[in-house]
Amino acid sequence: MKIKTNKIFCKSCLISLIFFCAFQSQSVFASKEQTIRVLISKNNNIRIRSDKSIPLTIEGKFFSNKKIKGLTLKNEKNRKILYFDKNTQKKYDLKSDQLFQVRSSDGRGIWVGQKRFSGKLNLFVLDSEILVVNVIGIEKYLSSVVGSEMPTKWPIEALKAQAIASRTYALKQKGNNLFDIDSTQRNQVYNGLESRTYKTIRAVKSTRSLVLTYKNKLINALFHSSSGGMTEYSQDVWKNKYPYLSSVKDFDRNNPKFRWQKKFSNKELINLFPKIGGLKNIEILNITSTGRVKNVKLFGAYGSNQMSGVDLRKRLGLNSNYVRFKFFEEEFNNKLHVKKGLMVFGQGSGHGVGMSQWGAKYMASRGQKAEKILKHFYRGVQIKPFRKNYL
Repeated sequence: MKIKTNKIFCKSCLISLIFFCAFQSQSVFASKEQTIRVLISKNNNIRIRSDKSIPLTIEGKFFSNKKIKGLTLKNEKNRKILYFDKNTQKKYDLKSDQLFQVRSSDGRGIWVGQKRFSGKLNLFVLDSEILVVNVIGIEKYLSSVVGSEMPTKWPIEALKAQAIASRTYALKQKGNNLFDIDSTQRNQVYNGLESRTYKTIRAVKSTRSLVLTYKNKLINALFHSSSGGMTEYSQDVWKNKYPYLSSVKDFDRNNPKFRWQKKFSNKELINLFPKIGGLKNIEILNITSTGRVKNVKLFGAYGSNQMSGVDLRKRLGLNSNYVRFKFFEEEFNNKLHVKKGLMVFGQGSGHGVGMSQWGAKYMASRGQKAEKILKHFYRGVQIKPFRKNYL
């Protein structure tokens, strides 16, 4: 009986030790979780408020732990001002390079305009504008990014793949003195708490700390919506060549962005290309191995000009540079007119480099796991828990 009791005691100790170690391990990881500074607003008229009854706390040059319901920062008659709640009678003049911090204990977050954000807000008053920067733990940030970048009704393995790619991308950003990353398509989309759901939280938690590496360094984990059938080599879009950003087969055919077209009138072309007097013809000088336009020669009424396919995409506001062109004569008073319009026929959406989100959705819907999806689009990579020496 004594031996049995000792065995039970030892077993209990072992279980307790395991739980203690697991708890300690999670605590250590939580304490080491990276924070990220996200630029969420760049404006001259900003309204920030609490969600409901729980007040915000503001700190800065004029205030120390001041409790408020909301504040407004704006440009008014060439002076930057700040006032609290809706008390426009008491205004504070702001000078350039002033910094304020706003925080809240409310889990419902802080309203900045029409969006809510958790974490803290840094407010920077600059000469030309006021910046709002969200300071937040990387995992909370990602649970909103995944929902901002990818429809949350998509398969969970696609959402997991997005979480790992987005975590890798965010941690690799160097940033500047004020913020690390932008909240728009310039980096990756981040819409705050409105985009966080049960599925995005699950996708982030189940991949916690996992990143993509190549030779023990974080990769440049680029992604896009749809490649139009084949992803692109990085060096055919930008100067840098990354072995892991090679061209691979995409599985994005069944999506609304696979084929598209866009029409331009002669008047629109004159406004877009005023120096050469609009467009009369486009000559494709060369294409990439996947069929994307690399360089073009443009012919207008006043001369010609050369441009890269990437720059032409930006100028015309096209979904991608996987395009072909056809000119047509515009009708005027029921007669054919000599002025030409342009029809652009295209495939895919985005730069085409790295992971295709629609391709990831297809693979996940066919039972593929996040790891296999990522290793298809990023060649030769490994998936590991983040460590600082990967930077």
